[in-house]
Amino acid sequence: MTTVGDVVSLVESLAPPLAAFEWDRVGLQVGDRSAPCGTVLVCLDCTQGAVARARELGSGLIVSHHPVIWEPLRAIGSGVVADLVRNEVALYAAHTNWDCARGGINDELASRLGLSGVRAFGPGRALAVHKLVVFVPVEAGSALIDALSSAGAGVIGAYSRCAFFHQGTGTFLGGAGSNPVVGKAGEVEEVAELRVEMVVPFGSEETVEEALRRVHPYEEPAFDWVPLRPSVAAALGRVGSLPQGVSAPVLGRSVAERLSTRVEVWDGGRPIERVAVIGGAGSGEWQSALGAGAHALVTGEVKQSDAVAGSAAGLTMVSAGHYATEQPGMEALARALVGAGVACELFVPEPGSWGRPSSHWP
Repeated sequence: MTTVGDVVSLVESLAPPLAAFEWDRVGLQVGDRSAPCGTVLVCLDCTQGAVARARELGSGLIVSHHPVIWEPLRAIGSGVVADLVRNEVALYAAHTNWDCARGGINDELASRLGLSGVRAFGPGRALAVHKLVVFVPVEAGSALIDALSSAGAGVIGAYSRCAFFHQGTGTFLGGAGSNPVVGKAGEVEEVAELRVEMVVPFGSEETVEEALRRVHPYEEPAFDWVPLRPSVAAALGRVGSLPQGVSAPVLGRSVAERLSTRVEVWDGGRPIERVAVIGGAGSGEWQSALGAGAHALVTGEVKQSDAVAGSAAGLTMVSAGHYATEQPGMEALARALVGAGVACELFVPEPGSWGRPSSHWP
């Protein structure tokens, strides 16, 4: 039986919660991890319509992009949270962590717009990072690296089990009451050892240290935690190249067609070859987009002040709607869950209903 916790673990492997911005409210907001899951309903916004559809499906879990709880609740009388509780439907929110994630909201948006050579840019959550340095007998090195990797160590970008090691000699003298794996208490020993170094992300230190002590053959393993400069877990935006340069009006028409939406365009006055994308309300990052080499920024909502300043600086600004720029990313999440063997349905609200505009291009 698939539980809510099983699916939550899968979602968090795709969109690590540590990548969420500090102000965000991601995670399991309603429900019990041990409850049966059934068919998962994936949606951009958890509305009462989404809860009603979950009830029809017999679903025990909704995975939404936008959280429904932002501040502590004083009471639960009516509304979405009450509906979730009444129908025993859990809610998990994957918000800015899914915006930033590989394959998430902004990667999918870049793909829909036909961009190539895509890379990340913009803000991201700064996380403290440690390097673990541990000394282990040569013959136990591979098993220790495996265990540390399984506990979360050694992840660098898209690569896992990243470690550096080289061989040297360790020496020790076991005191009274010791029970050394190598040699005898009271005798000086020298052992061929590996110095192993692996990065450990913020929040995983305790789990990694537990794995180290469980697998390391020594009674008292020698290891150090070395603090590193904080790093960005994952950046928010994406920037990539168009197949050929276009004008602002042509880009606007292309965005409208590809996303089936209405657009507003503020012309930056120059040919557009590189396009930045941020789903949702991303116009505040127009300077970051310029710094990333973009000639245009496609986002969901554009503030007038950002439109004026950005276009005056030479950046074409395209507002394509919050729903149109983020719903494709939720389709991508639903596909990923189905690909992992989870029964799943994508919730698509009726045009004109809450959260989805009724007017589309042309």
